[in-house]
Amino acid sequence: MLKFLVNDKVVLIAILLNIVILFALSFDEVNAYFHYFEYVDNVLTIYFLLEMLAKLKLLGWRTYIRSGWNQLDFVIVVLTVPSLLLIFFELPDFSLLLVLRALRVVKFFRFLKFVPNLDELMNGVGRALKASVFVFIAFFLYNLIISLFTCYLFKNIAPEHFGNALLSTYSIFKMFTLEGWYEIPEVIAHRVSPELEFFVKFYFIFIVITGGVFGLSIVNAIFVDEMVSDNNDELERRITHLEEKIDQVIEMLKNKN
Repeated sequence: MLKFLVNDKVVLIAILLNIVILFALSFDEVNAYFHYFEYVDNVLTIYFLLEMLAKLKLLGWRTYIRSGWNQLDFVIVVLTVPSLLLIFFELPDFSLLLVLRALRVVKFFRFLKFVPNLDELMNGVGRALKASVFVFIAFFLYNLIISLFTCYLFKNIAPEHFGNALLSTYSIFKMFTLEGWYEIPEVIAHRVSPELEFFVKFYFIFIVITGGVFGLSIVNAIFVDEMVSDNNDELERRITHLEEKIDQVIEMLKNKN
C-alpha cells in the first residue's frame, strides 16, 4: 500500500487531475457542479497528505527532508492541508484557503527530475546567473535612471504611465520588452504641441533601441553564452584530443617512411 501511494505514475496522475479540476473551477459556468469538483479536490488533498506520510515512513525524516524535492513537497502539503477544514466548518471567507490549495499544482515541478541531464542544465543556469549578475544590475540601473528621468519629464502629461517612479519603471520596462513600445509614445504625442511631438517620438525611439534592442539582447547573449559554455569547453577538449591523435598518426606515418 505504501509503495502504491508513493508510485511516481500515480502521483503524476493525481497532479494532472488536480490541475484539470483547478482549471475547471476558474469558470463560473461550473458553479452548479462545484461540490462535485470540491469533493474530488478534497480526496486529492488527503491523497497527497498520505503520500507524504508514506514517504516519511519508508525513508525516515532525515533521509526524506534531505531531498530538495521532498522539502518542496512538504511545504506544499502543509500549506494546503488546512483547506480540509472546509469539509467540517463553513467559513465566511475561505478565499485564502482556496489560493493555498492551488499551490498543489507546483508539485508538478517534482517531475522535472526526470528530465535528461537536468543537473547539467541547472548547473548551467546557476553559472549563467553568476556570470550575468553585474549585467543584470547594470541593466536594472539603466532602467531606473531612464524611468526617473521620464517620470519627471512626462509625469503631468501621462500620469497613467509615468505618474510616479514605480509606475514609470514598469512602463519603461514594458517598452524595453517591446510591449507597448508605440502605444505609450502615441498617447503622449497626442497630448503635446506639434513642435514637441517629434522630440517625444525621437526620445522613445532612443529608449526602445538602447534598452529593448541592444540592452536586452546583450543580457540575453551573455546569459545564453555562459549557460552553454560548459558544452563548448567539452567540445574544445574533444577537438584538442582529436588533433593530438591525428598528430600521432601523422608522426607514425612519417617514421615508417
